[in-house]
Amino acid sequence: MRTLIVNADDLGINPQRSHGIFEAFEFGIVSSATLIVNGSDSETAAKHAHERKLPTGLHWNLTEGSPISNAADVASLLSRDDAFLDRHQLRRSLDEGAIDGTHIERELRAQAEWFLDHRREAPTHVDGHHHIHVHPTIVPLAIPILLRYGIRFVRLPIEPLPHFGWEIAPERLEAAKAISAQAEAVRPLYEENGIGSTNHFRGLALVGSASKKNLRHILARLPEGTTELMVHPGSANPTGSEFDRDPQRLTELAMLTDPELPEMLWERKMTLGSFGEW
Repeated sequence: MRTLIVNADDLGINPQRSHGIFEAFEFGIVSSATLIVNGSDSETAAKHAHERKLPTGLHWNLTEGSPISNAADVASLLSRDDAFLDRHQLRRSLDEGAIDGTHIERELRAQAEWFLDHRREAPTHVDGHHHIHVHPTIVPLAIPILLRYGIRFVRLPIEPLPHFGWEIAPERLEAAKAISAQAEAVRPLYEENGIGSTNHFRGLALVGSASKKNLRHILARLPEGTTELMVHPGSANPTGSEFDRDPQRLTELAMLTDPELPEMLWERKMTLGSFGEW
């Protein structure tokens, strides 16, 4: 049996991304999303996810925008303008031991509380913006928070690489391999605390390489069990970040709403699902 969880990251980061995710849920194969709680559209997205019954996890974010906590209470996570360090600065600071663990715990807990207050139910699962939730410094701090709020599933972005369906830029491939290896290393920490994940994961190789053809390549080769597919659809946003402006957001939206996909899934005996359903 094959179960596919198509999870759209970054719900709430801005209205255009939220719009694309809801469209891919209503008219495509997106079956789950993770909500970022400090985005410009987070509150509206949380409300609409509740109304539309979109299974929603928490997208922990320590690398973009401003914290939910008071800046003074999480100072080691922030740059001089009180915004989060970017992903490269954060990872470097974590590796150097320059981040106060209390600040990490405080902000992760504040984001979980915000989710509960606004989404009005517990997250189906947790993953991390730029995969910060698999950094070895963060995992031991995150686990007690997951247990406290009854969150029993986490994304483990462990993907067989290199991917043989298409060419991937060397620098992107090396970054994906590093994330995958880090996730593999911390898997036992999550598992020994009763925090599970899917049997398989796909999506690292699809970032920057999304297309209907490449999605079909992935789907045609899904192994038995439950697989999470990470995606990043969105509507057009000419004033957003570089990631938002990338035509890949619209390409992913078209890819995920391809009207031929449901029949392909049915023919291959694949079922769409969400975290916690198996």
